[in-house]
Amino acid sequence: MFPPKDIFLYISAMLSSFDITRILAEASGDIKDGEIIGLEYYRKERALQIYIKSDRRYSITFSFHPQRSGFFILPAGRSKLDTREKHRPFARELTGGKIVSINQTPNDRIIEISIDANGKNLFLVLELIGPNGNAIYLDETKTVIASLRNKKPIEGKPYQPMSLPDKLDAKLATPQTIETLLAENSDTEPTRLIEKNFYGFDYYLAKTIISLGCDADSISKSILDIVGRYNSLDGPIFAYRIKGKTVFYPIKIAGFEPVEKLKSLSMGQRDIIIDSKADDEEASYHDLTVSHVKKRLKKSERLRKKLVADIDEAANYERYLQFADLLKIHLAKLKRGMESITVPDLYNDSSEIKIPLDKKLTGPENIERYSKRYRKGKEGLELLTRRQENVEREIIFLAEALDSFENNFEQAQSYYPELLPTIANGKPTASTTRKPYKEYQTSTGVTVLVGKTGSDNDRTTFDYARPYELWFHASQCPGSHVVMKYPHKNFEPSKKEIAEAAAAAAWASKARGSSKVPVSYTQKKYVRKPRKAKPGLVTIEREKTILVEPKELS
Repeated sequence: MFPPKDIFLYISAMLSSFDITRILAEASGDIKDGEIIGLEYYRKERALQIYIKSDRRYSITFSFHPQRSGFFILPAGRSKLDTREKHRPFARELTGGKIVSINQTPNDRIIEISIDANGKNLFLVLELIGPNGNAIYLDETKTVIASLRNKKPIEGKPYQPMSLPDKLDAKLATPQTIETLLAENSDTEPTRLIEKNFYGFDYYLAKTIISLGCDADSISKSILDIVGRYNSLDGPIFAYRIKGKTVFYPIKIAGFEPVEKLKSLSMGQRDIIIDSKADDEEASYHDLTVSHVKKRLKKSERLRKKLVADIDEAANYERYLQFADLLKIHLAKLKRGMESITVPDLYNDSSEIKIPLDKKLTGPENIERYSKRYRKGKEGLELLTRRQENVEREIIFLAEALDSFENNFEQAQSYYPELLPTIANGKPTASTTRKPYKEYQTSTGVTVLVGKTGSDNDRTTFDYARPYELWFHASQCPGSHVVMKYPHKNFEPSKKEIAEAAAAAAWASKARGSSKVPVSYTQKKYVRKPRKAKPGLVTIEREKTILVEPKELS
């Protein structure tokens, strides 16, 4: 299969006017007088396929995709796009029409297909200019009826082809013309001179001409020889990889070795558009993965910043207890409606302290308010510290993963297990993809997945859990599979985190109404699916049991 996998993504070079000439030379005889039996437009693929029936079925395929733009004419069986996308109709009136002619605008990358449709002479113009290409449907007066791109500015107006740059027609490259050109541009390197002044020539084609001789006679002869090769079917087409792009020539290019020899230019274009699609998808997959890791890293860094601020605030919980004690001493002075009270500070060197009060509360209620804030702060500081520890470890892991994905994507795929659940089975999951679980967080920020249905339970367990992660299920009772996702491989869940995940499993079971529910848990590697077992039915080994109150996580 062409092209060889020497780089990650294969991008085709834009067609030259010579390339289009060669493709038409290869196939125009096969499709002339043929009947158009269908036009299919694939919006996501940015491709138009025109099916033609003559002695056999043919397809004109035109793509203006950013990574795999091109044009080829081949038997329909060799031209099928590998896509599940449903095609859209385009220029329906042309279906059933007969191809009268197919002509290329001289020296340009535009072809015009003249079609006899029920006695009307209609036209289909293909602008084969890479990602900016277009297909335009014209009526008998060559007014634009429809187009695939740039619709509003041109539809309903006379078709205006793009103007060509001021260059020379290579078919008129006589020795006298070349001699004059060389004389008038003596300061310009001959290769650049040919590239700049003749239609259809790129630098490498021009360089090959100069390598065969620098005098006017040799240059003229080489140019006309190349023009002849493009206009005929003499000799093979050679494929090259130059500066990350795939290019085709009917001659051997100076300074490069061909990577493939093809029977036709259409076959080379077919390989670019169809066979290299997998590489394009691989590149998109790479970009999606890197983007996912970057977003997750930024999210974790934002969370770390917030946790640091929350920890600084929670660290003052001892002060709340002091406020409660000072208010008890001065209880008799506290009245509802007071916004604050200033009292001697027995805990610090300052002589007095102003304690804020809730004016809606009584004295005892304000004391209890500060006592609650003390208890909550003490417990919250422990949880926040635990969350910060988990986030710090996750940031280190994500930074390492991102560096590996950007610099050595293939080897970096060992990071995928720790990137679940948003990357499942080694592939990033789209945000629109239905997930088989509901996602929750423990008070310390650990992710917990709760399966939705029986079949969803199986997917949650066997597609989204790693062997070392904990799996939970209410004992001897129908319920959801619950998985605790580890923020990193060396994570060790605390007793509180295990209890919260178990409580979520109890809540997601038929025993939700009980005051206490036994919940079994074990590592996922000890969970097995018996053959022909019903959805959600598994066997477990080395399990432990914890008694918890059912509680839904937030």
